[in-house]
Amino acid sequence: MTSSGGVDRGALLCALVLAPTTFARNRFYSLFTESSARRTRSRAAQLRTIVRHFVHDNPRAELGELVPLEDGTFLMRYAIRRLRLKRTSVLDRLELSLVRFAIARRVRPGSEPPPPALSVGSEDRGLVFGAIAKLGEKLVLPLGLDEKSATNTSGEYHPATTPGDS
Repeated sequence: MTSSGGVDRGALLCALVLAPTTFARNRFYSLFTESSARRTRSRAAQLRTIVRHFVHDNPRAELGELVPLEDGTFLMRYAIRRLRLKRTSVLDRLELSLVRFAIARRVRPGSEPPPPALSVGSEDRGLVFGAIAKLGEKLVLPLGLDEKSATNTSGEYHPATTPGDS
């Protein structure tokens, strides 16, 4: 599914979860008015909340179960005992990979690692990078970057290395 600007739904979802302030209201007005884009923004907010629950130190969410369903989606149940919060969410494959990827990016050194079921793998990275790469078809790349500076092998997108800490 794409929005009127031709931006892929999965690509937009990844961008809004990983860098939510990237799309300013004045510059990307259709993302705030179009119903499909509003749904994507809403879903991104829900996924950011799940990530926040699993990376926050006190209280931290405890994964109850993560099971695949017949339709290819995943049922996730978790709880934050101290808050008496229980949450159930159904995630598609990209959303699960995105949650895993975002959790891995936000885990602080020395803190407790995420549950093994939420550890990011190369398949998760490939799905997220592949979705984000679709944004490049519609967005202008900064000077000095072009398609040759990134490699695409075996379905995984590997961005070009950048100098410094980014």
